[in-house]
Amino acid sequence: MIGGLNILGVIIAALVAMIIGAAWYSPRLFGTAWLKELGKTSPEQLGSPKKAMINAIIMNVVSAFALALVFKWQGAETSTDALMTALVVGVGLVLSNQLMRDRFHGASSHLSLINGAHTVVVYLAMGTVLFYAG
Repeated sequence: MIGGLNILGVIIAALVAMIIGAAWYSPRLFGTAWLKELGKTSPEQLGSPKKAMINAIIMNVVSAFALALVFKWQGAETSTDALMTALVVGVGLVLSNQLMRDRFHGASSHLSLINGAHTVVVYLAMGTVLFYAG
């Protein structure tokens, strides 16, 4: 524990976020539609995923750590507290900023929906893991 935060819980939450991302952006779920919205026909057109994956790992750890801090400050004592806090952070802070940026980048509404729903699901999953990891 660091400052009362369960670092193992943070790492597990980040790992869960990576697993969700791998499934979410796979061809079985939204990968094909996501590529289409990016104007691509195959993942190879995106180039090597190495840097993006390293970035995703780091950013998921940062997000999970920050969410754990918010839980501590909020005093989330029940699973409902944790889920509502994760939902407020995910939608109110992260998703709202993401959607604002999407409009400036010219992203389609469909692309925003795919990415935005992923964000909300990830924050709810991280919140669940963090709550039960203590």
